[in-house]
Amino acid sequence: MNANELADYIETGGENIDRKELATMLRQQQTEIQALKGDGKVCARCGAIAYDPVITQTAKTLTDEEINQVAIDMGMFGDLSHDEIELCRNVLRKAQEK
Repeated sequence: MNANELADYIETGGENIDRKELATMLRQQQTEIQALKGDGKVCARCGAIAYDPVITQTAKTLTDEEINQVAIDMGMFGDLSHDEIELCRNVLRKAQEK
């Protein structure tokens, strides 16, 4: 019985179930949760449990045009050079690593 089924069972009154049995089920579920956390299957950002041990994140990127628009919005000149755009990308990449 998973946690949601157990909650529904308790909420609706279900059949008579011993409190010891309920406590045992809850302890088993807590043990499983702890085991999942120990395997590194918990998302560091939101705490959600992932059943796939590999949690991937998609890198956020900006186009050259978006980077140029940010420069214009900041009151700077547009049409940044290739090196300036690469500098912006490297700063963003470094920030995403943290």
